[in-house]
Amino acid sequence: MKLSQLKWWHWTLATVVVAAAIRLATGGPLPFVGRLGLPGAPGAKTATTASAGRPERAPNIGPQMRDVVSLAGFSVDQATPELNRLTVEGSIPNPGNGPGLVDQTGVLVREIGRALQKGVREDSTAITQVRILVATKGLDGAGKLQSHLALYSLTFTAADLYALKSDATPGQALAGAQNVVFNGADAHKAMRDWCAVSSNFNEALAFCNQVTAAKGI
Repeated sequence: MKLSQLKWWHWTLATVVVAAAIRLATGGPLPFVGRLGLPGAPGAKTATTASAGRPERAPNIGPQMRDVVSLAGFSVDQATPELNRLTVEGSIPNPGNGPGLVDQTGVLVREIGRALQKGVREDSTAITQVRILVATKGLDGAGKLQSHLALYSLTFTAADLYALKSDATPGQALAGAQNVVFNGADAHKAMRDWCAVSSNFNEALAFCNQVTAAKGI
């Protein structure tokens, strides 16, 4: 058949076939059909959410995190969503020694994980990363409870905190930290001393390697 003999519907059919082939190759939606099993299809968001280990959740629903973290001596002073990251400012009791301070940090991480699992207002399925700033609390000269500057910040994936067991040890809670930033030499020494304990080192090997590798503090 010559090109001049083709009918209008021949050209229409050929156009649809070519468009479908191009869109399949590039991952685009098919004409009149939509995407086939690709991200963006109905149910794809639910599958992604499930793989992250968290329920699908809209922001600004549920209690505030500071009200969910209720373990005596531990507190969340502020939780701030920032695009895909949730920054949590928390306080721990000061046990008076370095390794004990890091143990308390692990407990705080565990409690924040528990809070996320229960559901808090500041969380949503957009959050993929959680940064925790850890400070101590103590009495000031007037006898008022006062939070001090953060000792360090720890960054976790939200999925790891959702997977954290409710009875996790401090070492198990700290083991998932993707990054640690220190706010002074004393804070760094406290973590080095904690990691010098073999049981802690074995539970949080990757975390302790970060602590050891930190320089210029």
